[in-house]
Amino acid sequence: MATTKDTKQKPLEEQLKRLEEIATLLDRGEAPIDEQLRLYEEGMQLAESCRAYLENAELKVRTLAGDDIA
Repeated sequence: MATTKDTKQKPLEEQLKRLEEIATLLDRGEAPIDEQLRLYEEGMQLAESCRAYLENAELKVRTLAGDDIA
């Protein structure tokens, strides 16, 4: 299972692709419950990593644009 540290080392596009794969697998509902729980946990970690990446990117853009961040 990927940890938060592992997901932060992967490019955003790769993380999003894996998140889509997980969503598809969970939507099918064919996996055993323990596998679904593992996938859900991995998906939540990926979602958090992507959210943090995008927030950081937004902060950088605002800083470069000279916006007052309050």
